[in-house]
Amino acid sequence: MRFKLVLAMTMAALLCAFAAQTASAEIQTKIPRAPSPEWLTDDLRAEIHAAGAKGVQVPEEYLNTECPGYQKPGVSANGCIVEPYGCTANFIFTDGSNWREQPYVGTASHCTDRNGEPVIMQVDSTTLAEVGTVYRQTAEEEPGDDFALIKVYPEVASKWGVNPDSPSGGPQGIYTGCEPTAVKYWGHGYGVAVAQGKPEGGVAPFWYREGYGWEGVGAPGDSGSGVTLLDNRSAGNFTHIIIFDPDFFYTPGTLTGMRTTAILEFLGQGWSQVNADGTTATAGPAPCEPSLDGGSGGGGGNGGGKGDKGGGKNGGGGPKAGGGGNGKGGGRA
Repeated sequence: MRFKLVLAMTMAALLCAFAAQTASAEIQTKIPRAPSPEWLTDDLRAEIHAAGAKGVQVPEEYLNTECPGYQKPGVSANGCIVEPYGCTANFIFTDGSNWREQPYVGTASHCTDRNGEPVIMQVDSTTLAEVGTVYRQTAEEEPGDDFALIKVYPEVASKWGVNPDSPSGGPQGIYTGCEPTAVKYWGHGYGVAVAQGKPEGGVAPFWYREGYGWEGVGAPGDSGSGVTLLDNRSAGNFTHIIIFDPDFFYTPGTLTGMRTTAILEFLGQGWSQVNADGTTATAGPAPCEPSLDGGSGGGGGNGGGKGDKGGGKNGGGGPKAGGGGNGKGGGRA
C-alpha cells in the first residue's frame, strides 16, 4: 500500500513538473531564410544603389542559384529577394492609391532588420535592382505574426512594371475559413528535397485567427513566400517550420505562416491585397480559434515597428545573424 502511494505521488510530481516546463517553454522553430549571397559585395551593393531603377546586370549563373526558376520582368508577387537576406516576396498590396504607380510588396519580418532598409530584388532574369525600402514590420517574428511591407520606388514600378500574379497562380480573393484545405506556393529556396523554382504545397489542417500550417517541404530562401489555395484564394505567407510547439497548435515539421486576413488587420483600414487580375480584395479577421495572445496589432508603422534588431546579417552577433537558423517565438502565454 505504501509503495502504491509513493508511486502515485512520484507520478503526480513528474506530471506537474512536465506541465510546468511545457507551460514555460517557448515555441521552437526554424526559419527558411538564406543569407545574402557571397557575391553580393559592398561594392556591388553600392553599384546597384547608384544605378537606381535601371538596376545592374549580373552573371546568369549567380541568379540560377540564388533566384532559381522563372522570373517575369518587374516587381513580382513571389519574386526573389537577395538583400537584406535571401528570401521570397509574397503579394502586392495597396493603400488605396494607384497600385501600379505606388505599389507595396510583402515578405516576412525576419527577412528584414529595420524600417527604411533598402531591399534588392530580381527584376528580370539577369538584373538586380534596389526596388524600395522596408515600410512596416510586425514587432514579433513568430508563426502568425511575421510580416514586413516594402514600399516600392515609383520609378522602379514605372520602368519594370508590377506583377501581382504569382507563378503558381493567384492570388484571387482571400481565404477566411477555418476548414482544412490544400495550399500551394512558389518559393526561391534551393534544396535537395525541393526542386528549384517550382510550385510546392500540401494539405493545411491548421487554421487559426492569425496563423495557419500545412504539411510540406521548405528550403532556405523560401521565407516570405505567398501561399494560396488550389482555387487561388490567398492563404498568407510562409515563415516558419515547427520544431516543437509546447501549446500543440502545430505538430513538428509543420510549415506555418501569417494569414492574409491577419496581415490586413495589421496593416489597418484602407489596405487591400492586389489580385492576379489587377482587382483588389480585403477581408476581416478569420473567425477561427486564436493561436496567439496579443500580437503586433496595428503597431509597426512607417516610423515604428521592431526597429533595428542589432548584430550583423551574415555571421554577426544579432538574433538575425546568418540564415536558415532556429528561432523562438514570443507573444504566447
